[in-house]
Amino acid sequence: PPRQTYFFAESPNRIYYGNSQYNNYPVVYVDWNMAKAYCEWRGARLPTEAEWEKAARGTSGNTYPWGQGLDCQRANFQGCVNQTSEVGVYKNGVSPYGAYDMTGNVWEWVADWYADNYYSISPGNNPSGPISGQSRVLRGGSWPRFDVTTYHRNNFAPTYNTFDIGFRCARAADS
Repeated sequence: PPRQTYFFAESPNRIYYGNSQYNNYPVVYVDWNMAKAYCEWRGARLPTEAEWEKAARGTSGNTYPWGQGLDCQRANFQGCVNQTSEVGVYKNGVSPYGAYDMTGNVWEWVADWYADNYYSISPGNNPSGPISGQSRVLRGGSWPRFDVTTYHRNNFAPTYNTFDIGFRCARAADS
C-alpha cells in the first residue's frame, strides 16, 4: 500500500487508496522502491527512461504523445481537473504506441538514476542511464503542473513520495 491513503495531507478524511471510487486511478504516495517492488511482484519492471520516452514520443520526437498542442481533452494538467483522473480516459491523448496518460495526471518513476547531463554523454541508441546516483528519474509531469511535455524530466530521492507521483510497469524482457 502507499504511504498515505488520503488524497492530500490537508484532507485526511478524504480516503483515496482503498476507496472503490478510485479503483481505476493511479496509485500515489509511492516511492521508487515501492514502485520497483510492485512491478517485480507483477512479473514486470519499471521502464527505463529511454523506453518511457520512446513510448511517449514515438520515433518522430513528439512534444506530446499525440503530436503538438496541449488541451484538457488530451491530458490532465494544471487547471483541467485539479486532482488525479481515471486511467485511460483521455482517448485523444494516446501515444503512437497506444500508451495512455504519458502526459500529465501523475509523475511516473522510471528505473534510471538521474544525472543532469546524462544525455549529452550517453549512447545515442537505447541509453541505460547512469550506473549510480542520488536521485531517480520521474517522467510525464502531473496534474498540478503546466510543463508536461514528453521530454520534461524530474528527479527525487528514491524514498520520496507525494500526492502526484505514481508509476507504470513495463513487461519483463522475456514476456
